[in-house]
Amino acid sequence: MSFRLRRPKNRAGTGVQDIEGMGPPSAVRNRWRGWCHDRWFSGDCTMKTAMKMAFALLALSAGPALAIEPYTPVAVKPGNVVTPDEGLIADARAFLEALKSGNGDAIDAAIADKVTAVDGGLDLTFPRNKQVIGPFATIEDMLAALGLNSAEGLPVAMEPASADADKKIAINAGRQYIVDALTDGKSWGTDPMVKGAVCSSAYRSFDAKALKALVKKTGVSGSSWSYLDQAYDLRKAPDRNAEVAGTLEPNVLYPFDYDTDAPRGWQAVYLPDGTSGFAEFDVALFQKPFGGGVCFAKGKDGHWQMVAQVSTSL
Repeated sequence: MSFRLRRPKNRAGTGVQDIEGMGPPSAVRNRWRGWCHDRWFSGDCTMKTAMKMAFALLALSAGPALAIEPYTPVAVKPGNVVTPDEGLIADARAFLEALKSGNGDAIDAAIADKVTAVDGGLDLTFPRNKQVIGPFATIEDMLAALGLNSAEGLPVAMEPASADADKKIAINAGRQYIVDALTDGKSWGTDPMVKGAVCSSAYRSFDAKALKALVKKTGVSGSSWSYLDQAYDLRKAPDRNAEVAGTLEPNVLYPFDYDTDAPRGWQAVYLPDGTSGFAEFDVALFQKPFGGGVCFAKGKDGHWQMVAQVSTSL
């Protein structure tokens, strides 16, 4: 099937190089507020930085260390990594250049009229959901809708602004989200929520029901669980030379201990036996199995189009 119908344009002429609302994203980025918005769209806010901010939002006031019920960690499955064909690489590259230059016609041709928007939350026990965005009369409207979807809802300005100004913010947010997805260096892969598509990152799944049971058992919020790519030794005190409290194994979810006081740069983490130890945040490199990126499918004409956007909201 074809993934694109002809969309009427309300722009005069053809080959428009700088469509309305698609000036340099930096001109409007600093008006976003919320979780890392002022840096996320600039590319200065990496996923690591965004996660640190999200974790900080979840931290409670410091108190005495309290053990939790022993638990068996839930595994995070490897993502289904794929090697994209040369056609996809070429079309994605052309799409990226169009986004950077503001070539509205080329962007229009690269995005399907209906885009599946997949969204998840910081609480890992909540199921991801999806909806269809579009079709729209113009590519500006499509980008604005994608921008709103990727940025937890409405574009909130730091100061009063007109509806047109807010739309420009949303357009640039949608545009920049795709640019970031195509340049973050992640491996191409698949997402079970977008059947038959190839995505800019491979989604890592886990047993949400099992995690929900652990949340109930331990009393630790579903927003507090993270995993590591490599094994890491927790310390009995927030010091690199302190005695080892236990080892965190890779690719399983461990909960943060926000009831235990820790100095800046350190985080207490619960071990499976219910006790906790300290991790140096910038060394341990905790990750969340969040979905993110954009997905492509091949159309009848042989070219690849963006057919889905995957994001995580507060």
